Formats: sequence, structure tokens, C-alpha cells
Amino acid sequence: MPTFFKQKKIVPTIKKLWFWLFFCSAFISSSQSFYSTDSKYLSSKTEKNNLLSKYRYTYPDTSINNLHNYFPRNFLGNVGLPSPTYLLTYGTNNIGFNFYTPPTQNDIYTESQVEYYRSKGPYANLIGVAGSKKFQAFKMLFTHTYKEKVNVTLKFSRYTSQGFYLKQQTYTNNFYLSSNATSKNNRLGYYFYILTNGNKNKENGGILQDSLTDKTLLENKELLAVRLNGANRENKEIKVMFNPFIKLNKGQDSTTKLNHFIQSKSTFASNIYKYNDDNIAIDKYYTIMYLDTAKTRDSSHVLKILNEINYSAITTNSNFAISVGYKNEINHVWQKADSLFFNHIATADIAYRKSIRGTDSLNTNGKEIESFFNFQYVFGGANIGNYKVESRTILNLNKSKNRLIYFNLLAENRSADYIYNYWISNHFSWFNNGYHSQQQTQAVLGFYLNKNITTSVFVQNINNYLFFDNVALPRQYSKPITNVGVRLTYTKVFLKHIGLSLNYIFQNTTNTTYIRMPRNQGIAKLFYTGNLFKNNLQLQIGSQLQAYQSFYSYGYMPATQTFYLQEGFKTETYPFVDVYINARIRPVSFFLKVENALYGFAGTKYALTQGYYQTDRAFRFGISWSFFD
Repeated sequence: MPTFFKQKKIVPTIKKLWFWLFFCSAFISSSQSFYSTDSKYLSSKTEKNNLLSKYRYTYPDTSINNLHNYFPRNFLGNVGLPSPTYLLTYGTNNIGFNFYTPPTQNDIYTESQVEYYRSKGPYANLIGVAGSKKFQAFKMLFTHTYKEKVNVTLKFSRYTSQGFYLKQQTYTNNFYLSSNATSKNNRLGYYFYILTNGNKNKENGGILQDSLTDKTLLENKELLAVRLNGANRENKEIKVMFNPFIKLNKGQDSTTKLNHFIQSKSTFASNIYKYNDDNIAIDKYYTIMYLDTAKTRDSSHVLKILNEINYSAITTNSNFAISVGYKNEINHVWQKADSLFFNHIATADIAYRKSIRGTDSLNTNGKEIESFFNFQYVFGGANIGNYKVESRTILNLNKSKNRLIYFNLLAENRSADYIYNYWISNHFSWFNNGYHSQQQTQAVLGFYLNKNITTSVFVQNINNYLFFDNVALPRQYSKPITNVGVRLTYTKVFLKHIGLSLNYIFQNTTNTTYIRMPRNQGIAKLFYTGNLFKNNLQLQIGSQLQAYQSFYSYGYMPATQTFYLQEGFKTETYPFVDVYINARIRPVSFFLKVENALYGFAGTKYALTQGYYQTDRAFRFGISWSFFD
């Protein structure tokens, strides 16, 4: 057997696996847990204009097709590290002041991900994952609605990984608690959440040689020298929101057409960013030191207070709703000096829904249209003149066959984030760059043709594009840039047991100098699936191939946690092959997986950012358990 198939500490890993499997099987066989198959047991909605949005039935996903894909790929090579955006996606944040957006979106809970639930009883889901290089992850979701009026939801995730390379350790903790309630007469109520994110990681600057050779490929990666030996990064976030509402009209009878509401929303947010480096004189990674030549102690602290008041009118059948409001935003930035930023923002929302009954008794083939419109405009303050207009429409053509069309359209004028115009740190400093607002339009048209085929087309046009140049300094490109993305997903099981899944993405830009992304990328899965032991065991055994077309990627700057342009490194198409087993014994699902199974055979070109390589061959296993009592 070739030596590169041998992995250290494989025996303890197998022992842990057998222990987990024995524990789970024993617990399952001895427990008598209630399991609900009621498709209406859970309903939820995400945080936005909460009175206008509608709860949707969200029965837990029992499919095991993607159980093994427990985290999105991190392009620096270890979960929890910053990761660039190489995939075109629709959507932007709300208008207002923004310090900057760290590239850790894969590893935090954002406001748009906060969910409010309604349930017919308690529900909990626990997920645990472990594997090579001390990788451990735990996720939890718990929700319960008391007396059909008050709901409390907890969501938590914690994961840590040593990584394959020196100084690559990461720690991530995310948590949110959300609650919603209405009074007995439905006149009073509230929405509330508290959210925290904590991300800590060591910064190694990439391996010293930038690339592996046939000789170093088979060595212990922790023996390879790295560019930074005393640097670490920590991001902290806490956000609290309280959204009470009151219905103005007291009663409701057959003549009532509209219900009138007043709601307020207050949000407090605190973000802290820290970067420390005790070896700047020895590593010589940075050529400039502004504040201290012996060590780096960069920190930034941003406080945001947002108060909003809205009037809303909603028809009694909830088919039409309109809301208008005002936001007052106060931002306090500390980065070697204090700065205050104020904004006055006008908002408006419109929601429209229409259902057409189906021809069958259960109305499963009925049609439904939902349309939402949002408008935001800054009429005073630091970001005066900024606006965002967005519409989202979903046309459900056949519920039973999962046929629908969606069309989203967005246009905005947004001031440059703080980081582009002002920055004071030990290695970078700039003032009053005066960059113009960035304008962009986005549109996405998508189709769910049936349960097997989905497709979408995305178009984005940007003016005054903001970026970081090849020395990691902010710059602006004044001419328009157009980006286009097409996605196609196909999944089908043939002969009752042989499954094929294809996920193809095409992307194109009119300016490859400033926009970096693979033109073609795809995921292909071939698997066996079946129900065994009188349908008590759902099993899937397969392999997955993921590949990215060669492209010039971004470089990474640890001091500012930004990705910048570089011309010295071009990725190569590499076959990332995973072999996996997914299984489900209700209410437990579990998987076994070997990542990058072709490591040692497919060459050394498996980095997607210069100096940062993807994982070597890695073993992972995980379990997911649902509780309904």
C-alpha cells in the first residue's frame, strides 16, 4: 500500500466512531420517542418586516441526499477561516452605515437567518460531527410554542478545527434566541431576538513556498514553514432586537376590511474586530509599521443603535398589506479615534398574495402568487441619497409537483463602506479617499420545473465598483461591470436504486481584471439508494466530484481581513472527490465520509487561494437526531 494512504491517529478515530455508533444504536433501541409526521407541525419565517411576512410550513428535511455536505467549502482550506466569494449570489444588506463586511459569512448567524417559529409542540434537532485533525462540530435547534401564543427558539453552533497546516487553528461559536408572541385577543404582540457570533483563528499567512511539490505533498503539513508565526484574529458580534406591535382597531366583524397596526423596532449591535501579531520583526511579512515596530495590536469597535417606527395596514384575509416607516440610525466607530455617523431613513413595504384553488379535494395542485416590494431611502445623514428598491415574486404553479417560478429585482445606490475611505491600523492607514457611492442592479429568474430539475439565471450590473488592488489598498473602478450566472440542478433515481445528481454553475464577467471567479464549476454525484429492513433503514452510498475551472484567484491580507487582486497565482482544475455513506433510521440520520479521496494521486494543484491549500485526505463522521417531545 502506498505510504500516502497512511494517516496518523486513524486508530483513535475509528475507536471514537465505533463508540458513537454503539452509543447511538443502544440509545435508539432503548428509547421510545414520539415522532411526528404532521407536515404542519412546524412553521417559520425569517426576520424582516415581521407583520407583513407570513409563516410557512417547514417540516424538518428528512432527505439524506446532502447529509455529508455539512459545511460549505472554505477557500482558505479550513472551516472557520475567512473565505472569499467566488460564487455570484443575489441580495444585499439593508441601506445604512456599514463599517465593513468580514469574509466570514459561512461561519456566522446573520440577521436575515434569524427565524421565528410556530409549533404544535416541542421540537429539537442535535447534530454532531467529528473527524481528522481534531475537527469537532455541534449544532442545536430547539423550539416550542406555549399555549399557541408564545414561542421560544434557540439555535446554537460551535465548531473547532486544528487544520492540516501550522498555525491554522479555528474556533467558532454562534447563538441566537428568538421569541414571538401574541395576546389572547391578538391585539398585542412582539418579536424579539438576541444574536451572538464569535470567530477566532490563527493567521499563518499561507505556506512559505506558496506551493507544494511532489516531495512536500507527502510530508506532515504541520512541518512546513508558514509566513506568520505569531498572528491571530478575533471577531465578536452581539445584536439585540425588540419589535412590539399593537392593533389599533379593537374589534373585528364581517364588515372589517383592514386591520391597522403600529409597530416599533429597536436594535442594538456591537462589533469588535481584533488582530494581534507578536512576531512582525521576525516574520517580516509586513513592510510598513505605523504604530509599533515590535508588535501589532489592531482593534476596531463599532456600535449601532437603530430605532424604527411603522404604520401597517393588513387586510383581514392577509392577501394585501402595506407599511410605511421611519428609521433613526446612530453609529459610533472607534479605531484609534472616535467617529459618529447618523442617518435618517424612510421605508415602505407592500405585500400581495393570491391563491387559486386546485381541482382536487386537497387543493394540492392549486396555484399561488406572492409578491413583495421594499423601498428604503436615506434622506439625511452620512449616507444621504442612498436608496434601495427591491421586488420579489413567487408564482407557485403546482404544489404537488413542486413547480414554481420566482423573479427578484433589486436596484440600489450605496455609499462606500467605512473601510474604503478611512482606516487606521499598524500596517495600513488611509484617510478621506472620497470614493463615490456604488450603484448596482441585480435580477434573478428561477424555475422549479419539478422535483428533479431547477434552474436560474442571475444578472448583475455594477458602477463605481470598490475593490482592493494588488498591494491590498482600496480602489474604485468607475466604468460599468456586468456579471452573469446560470445554475442548473438535476437529480434523478433510475431503476429505483441508482441515483445521479448534477449541479452546474456558469459564471461570466465583462472585466476579469477586477472580478475573480471560476467560469465553470460543478458537482456530480453518483450513488446507490434504497430502503432496507422493511423500510426502517434509508441508505445511500456514493461518491461526489467537485471541480472549478482554472482562474486567477484573490490574495488574502490578514491585517485587514480582506481579499485583494493578485496576478502571480492561477488555480488549476482539480478533482475534489469524496466518498460517503448517508443513512437514516428515524429519527436519527448519520454519515461517514472521506474527503479529497484522490489526495496523492491527482497532483498538488489543489489550492484555491495562493499559499492556502484545501484539506488532505480527511475522514469525517456525523449524526443528526430529531426530537418531537
